[in-house]
Amino acid sequence: MRDKPGAFQALKRLLRDLLEIGQTRLALLVNEAEEERIRLIRVVALCILAIFCLGVGVVSLCAFLILLFWESRLLLLGASCLGFLALAFILGWRCRANLRYGIPFAATLAELQHDIASLRDGRSAASETGNAHESPSA
Repeated sequence: MRDKPGAFQALKRLLRDLLEIGQTRLALLVNEAEEERIRLIRVVALCILAIFCLGVGVVSLCAFLILLFWESRLLLLGASCLGFLALAFILGWRCRANLRYGIPFAATLAELQHDIASLRDGRSAASETGNAHESPSA
């Protein structure tokens, strides 16, 4: 009958391509949201550990200073105090480094910018892939 597809088929194909692009971008967004959730849990856990170690370090430091002049066998208490304070510093540093990780959803934003640039140039995903979405029976 007709050799060329009609306007309805072209619109249908365009809508299908847009839905597939939207589905891909939504999957990417969900993946990045999960990564951000895991990163946030890690940061909170590190902060809680740092606060705990700082508390233990301060208590140990107070006990060390009180007992410092009492006997000379306080080397173990001093070492534990310094160990907890060092651990609190290291965990706090790691917590700060995790907070500076980067821009949340950077990959999604980059893909959306790429899509916008492609649409402005007049190119579509179907023309770049050689109409890979067409089925053989169509």
